[in-house]
Amino acid sequence: MLKKIIEEALIENKFSLKHQIEDSSYYILEKDESVRFSVIHEISDIPYPSELNTEITKNAPEEFLKHPAFKKNCDLICILKIGSLSEFKENEGKIFAIEEDPYQYKKYILYYSEVEKEMIKDKCYKDIIRIISDKNQFRAYKIDPLQSSIYSLAAKIFIKLPFLELPHEKKDLVPLKLQAKEIVDEVGLSSLYEKIQNSLCNGQDEDIFIKELIQNELENITD
Repeated sequence: MLKKIIEEALIENKFSLKHQIEDSSYYILEKDESVRFSVIHEISDIPYPSELNTEITKNAPEEFLKHPAFKKNCDLICILKIGSLSEFKENEGKIFAIEEDPYQYKKYILYYSEVEKEMIKDKCYKDIIRIISDKNQFRAYKIDPLQSSIYSLAAKIFIKLPFLELPHEKKDLVPLKLQAKEIVDEVGLSSLYEKIQNSLCNGQDEDIFIKELIQNELENITD
C-alpha cells in the first residue's frame, strides 16, 4: 500500500534499490560525485530512537556501512499504520522523539490510518502527483486539513519527505497589471481603480488625490 507508493516515489526520484529484507528496503542515489541514501522501514509500534538506529545499521548492506556518508546522509522513512488519526495525538511525543533524534539518520514517521489505507489501495505514485496538483482537492483540504482524505495523505507524503521533487506545472506568465484588474473587477472596485489609474496618468498630486478620495467616502457615509 503506502510502502509501495514510497518505493515508486524513490525510483521516480532516481534512487536505486540495493538491498531488501522483510521490513526494510535500502536505496541509494548517486549523482556526479554526490551520494544520498534512503531506507524504507515498516514499523508496527513506535520504538525508542536508539533501538531504531541499531536495527537499521544491523541490517544495512556492507557497501552502505563502508560509506562515510551513510549515517549522516540517509533518509530513514518509517511507515506506521494506525487505526485512526486520533491515535497520532496519543503517540505524538514518541513520534517527535524519533524525528528530532540527532543521532544517525534523518528520520521521518509517515503514518496512515485504516481509512486512508482503503483510499490508496489502487493508487500509485503517479496518482499521488496528480492528486497533489488538483486545485479543487487542495481547496477542500484547506477548509478541513484534519479530515481523512487522499489529498491529506498526498500532502503528508510531500511534507514529511521534503527531498521528493514536487510536480511543477508550466504556465504562461500573466502581466501584473492584468492580474490586478481581474482582482478589482471581482471585488467590484473597477471604477475606483480606473479613477486611480487616470489620476496617476494625468500627473495629479498624490496627496490631493488621496484627500479627495477620503472626502468622497465621508460624503457617502450615511448615519
